[in-house]
Amino acid sequence: MRPTSIPAEAVWSGGKRVVLAAPDGDLTNPDIQPLEVIVDQVQIGDQAVNRFNVRCALEPGDLEKLTAGGHVWVSLYGAMVPMCVDVTGPTSKERP
Repeated sequence: MRPTSIPAEAVWSGGKRVVLAAPDGDLTNPDIQPLEVIVDQVQIGDQAVNRFNVRCALEPGDLEKLTAGGHVWVSLYGAMVPMCVDVTGPTSKERP
């Protein structure tokens, strides 16, 4: 799987499409490539927290690996903690 750009029609109500970049803001940094995300807020207990949503697409061979019993690995670096991985239809505008 690889991150993809997010078309305007895929942004749900309450979400904002933004680009995350290296801490210095350099969009050409070869070590930390920019990533387009939808940021929204979700309620966890009594606290509203930002959620960053990345849209991904399967690469050649991914579907075959998954149907053969493969797995999806989510690797994060730093302090980011995943809460879930969602799968939606190709034209879905539903909030994950």
